Amino acid sequence: MTVADFIQSEQRGSGVMHGYRWMYQKMKCQGINARKEEVRLLMSILDSAGTELRRRHKLRRRLYCSKGPNYIWHFDSYDKLRPYGICINGCLDGFSRKVIWLNAYHTISDPRVIGGYYLSALEKLGGCPLIVRSDKGT
Repeated sequence: MTVADFIQSEQRGSGVMHGYRWMYQKMKCQGINARKEEVRLLMSILDSAGTELRRRHKLRRRLYCSKGPNYIWHFDSYDKLRPYGICINGCLDGFSRKVIWLNAYHTISDPRVIGGYYLSALEKLGGCPLIVRSDKGT
């Protein structure tokens, strides 16, 4: 597969909103060798409109839709303060953006801690979400 073919196939799929640096990294992961400058130039030719939108910071973002309160909760952890013994964990309601919980503790790697936050939120709110979403974590 050539560099141009790879770029075109990615732009037809999930890579439509990504720039040349992301495309270059994706190509490296797939074992396709190309110079970063070559990828940048090819992307400016193959996707001139997208390149211009990215340059102006005018990207079209994905639409986010939630059916109502407690339909989806989003979990996340912030571990940049881990060297200082502080790990922050939070949960938001996807519809109202209400903070379900925001807690600091000395660990986020113990699933019992996050499970405890979840169970106490269920008891406090008297219900549960249909969907929970989080990243894979570290």
